Amino acid sequence: MSHVKADIAWAGVRLLLAAQKRVTLPRKELPSATPERHPRVHVLGDERTPMRDGVTLATDVYLPTGDDGRPVATPCPAVLIRMPYGIREPYAYMPAVGRYWARRGYACVIQDVRGKYGSEGEWDPFRHEIDDGYDAIEWTARQPWCDGRVGMTGESYFGHTQWAAAASHHPALRCISPGDMGCDVYALLYEGGALALGSTALWACDQARHAYINWLRFDTRHLPLAEMADAAGLPSRLFTELIARPSRDEYWRDYDFRDVLAAVDVPVFLWSGWFDNMVAPTIDCWRGMEAADAEAGLADAARRPRWLTLGPTDHETSPDFGGTVGRIRLPEEPRSWDRVLEFMDAVLRDGDDPGAGASDHAGAGFIATPRVRVYVTGAGRWREADEWPLPDAEPTPFYLSGDGTAAADGAAEAAAGVPPAAGTSSGRLLPAPPAAESPDRYAYDPLDPPNWWEGNDLWAAAKHLGDRRPLEDRPDVLTYTGPVLAAPLEVVGPLGAVLWVSTTAPDTDFVVSLVDVWPDGYVQLLQQGIRRLRYRDSDAEPALADPGEVYRIEVSLAATGYLFAAGHRVRVEVASAEFDRWDRNPNTGHAFAADAATRIAVQTVYHDRDRPSHVVLPVIAAEG
Repeated sequence: MSHVKADIAWAGVRLLLAAQKRVTLPRKELPSATPERHPRVHVLGDERTPMRDGVTLATDVYLPTGDDGRPVATPCPAVLIRMPYGIREPYAYMPAVGRYWARRGYACVIQDVRGKYGSEGEWDPFRHEIDDGYDAIEWTARQPWCDGRVGMTGESYFGHTQWAAAASHHPALRCISPGDMGCDVYALLYEGGALALGSTALWACDQARHAYINWLRFDTRHLPLAEMADAAGLPSRLFTELIARPSRDEYWRDYDFRDVLAAVDVPVFLWSGWFDNMVAPTIDCWRGMEAADAEAGLADAARRPRWLTLGPTDHETSPDFGGTVGRIRLPEEPRSWDRVLEFMDAVLRDGDDPGAGASDHAGAGFIATPRVRVYVTGAGRWREADEWPLPDAEPTPFYLSGDGTAAADGAAEAAAGVPPAAGTSSGRLLPAPPAAESPDRYAYDPLDPPNWWEGNDLWAAAKHLGDRRPLEDRPDVLTYTGPVLAAPLEVVGPLGAVLWVSTTAPDTDFVVSLVDVWPDGYVQLLQQGIRRLRYRDSDAEPALADPGEVYRIEVSLAATGYLFAAGHRVRVEVASAEFDRWDRNPNTGHAFAADAATRIAVQTVYHDRDRPSHVVLPVIAAEG
């Protein structure tokens, strides 16, 4: 297959990256509202950190200095970051991160994990991080510039390296602050049974080599999907292995680190954003730790110290730099790193009583703050509590209703292979289910899927949230809209949907999206989720559908913190794809290796008293 266009474009990307590395990166700074304690930074580059098997890992160290440019004489607590994206590459802008921490009084140690960029060894994701994490902490704590106390931070894969290092129980590790990461790799790759194609699946392809590869060669529309990496000329063992097992079987036990949650015995600060594609797995880590403490019989006062912050941001923290979430301008930038700094100051700088630190410490009193802090997008404020979900959020159902125009029976058309006329695409959301009405139908063609995310960057999702009106004009997207709001509606917490559905195919998908309709008609996405029908009851034991059989399915939409303003409307979209956030279901019931064939499916969504399809929103009552 020819990749001339992709390779020419890639040459341009490489030139841009080289320019950023040489010109932009040395000047890049993290958005921050906290004062700098030290004016300058000294860098120890090209350090080699030995692992127990003789492999050495590339490490850069950023040290705080005085006015004379010399490293401060007093040893500092250290912040350790272990990541696979290149400690001097533009993508993760680690030099800016190192400078941020050094100027605030920390020795910042940034390290390429085994087999990546400047580090020796074989890159085998997730396999070596417990032992390598222990050895990296050991090396850091013994350096003359470190006072023996080490904290870790970072997001995504370098959130995983923190969980792994905490499981090693090195005594010098005092805290971790993992962001945007879960401990169950299967759940990171398969959401509701569907492959997270545009994010973690492509990551598995992209991480097939020691350093950058030409990701522009990947065609997410390639069928069969199992051959996508090979067709790009960039075979990926990891991608092949991971998508060969779409059901949770014994293979996934080696990639399930949830047992770590009960073993971590240091303070933990979890953080993520409403628009991050890993916000649900992050919250699952919080719930896992809470459940482990409850199972151990720990009273509230004896719970292991941990905090959770969920902000108006995405995986790339793009709102920190741009100050917007879709159409909404944030009154103040989230500044994700400053919240992590407060935590580090509290644990690493204030001694045995973190809450009693000096007033010039950003973390003074952090320990005494409520454990959960969440941002309400659109309201411009934070809410705090000691529990998640927030205790004052009331799960409230909003029921789907049509307008009665959908055909009551499309069986003849379906049997003849002719899609029936679309049902209503302008239904309503009601406070109670309608007593009796006809269902809605649409035809889903895998070769022409709703494709909002195709060509958009899922990792920077906050930049790509609206306007969805062109998508909603499609005949294979149903919409259900509430009345114009007379007063603001605040929604904070987990989101879910329950649908009663049927299909003419042995397998298919249903996607539910929650959106905000502005007075001028603009439609902005809040959250969405998917359910692959064969995994309706279990992610370990798939069961094909019987055509025409009605099934009750549950769809998780992760969580949100959002204020629907007065004059706006709540809307729910129902479709059978959101390509390429998730892979297309070919409607054949076959796995990825055999999905070159596709078939059109006729989908039916029921909404009546006996089959009350609905979404559940956690509503906070208006004050006063």
